[in-house]
Amino acid sequence: MTNPIILQRGKPYPLQYPKQDAAVADFLRSGGNRLLIVLSGMTSAEERAFGSGMITAGFLYQDGALLWLFRFYGKDNRPLFTFDAPFDARVIPDADIQLHNIDNAEQRLVIDIHAVDDKGILRAIRAVTLPPSLTLAFLSAVQEQLATTAGAQQMAVWLQQQPEQLANLIKLETLGR
Repeated sequence: MTNPIILQRGKPYPLQYPKQDAAVADFLRSGGNRLLIVLSGMTSAEERAFGSGMITAGFLYQDGALLWLFRFYGKDNRPLFTFDAPFDARVIPDADIQLHNIDNAEQRLVIDIHAVDDKGILRAIRAVTLPPSLTLAFLSAVQEQLATTAGAQQMAVWLQQQPEQLANLIKLETLGR
């Protein structure tokens, strides 16, 4: 039996994380859906935005490429950050992937957000839900993604652009708390 992993704000983050600023969409795993954000020099306002501020999200999907965009808002409901996070279900091992069935039109995917600073300290943690329409669109895109081998070229094109510009191309939906 493995020991449970305990996450505590203000303590070292016990899981692997990138050593540079990044957003990682680690979704559809048997352990859940995790959006990991690493931000150097995180301020208390940024920590608050990650831990309790409004969040909007959406994704781009084309030819097997799927890029999530997450916008975090400050206390004044003005955008603080927009992060992009590539997602590719094809890299998840078969034994670990958790594909969800949509049982009803109101189903929501739960995402755990972990915000870690450059010292490896967990500064914010929270759970949010995707709106039903975004949940359905994402799971449908994943099914399409799993059926193709394409996507690298399109992803390269997207990653050359700023996340704010890409977010303006799509409808961002408010995530539930």
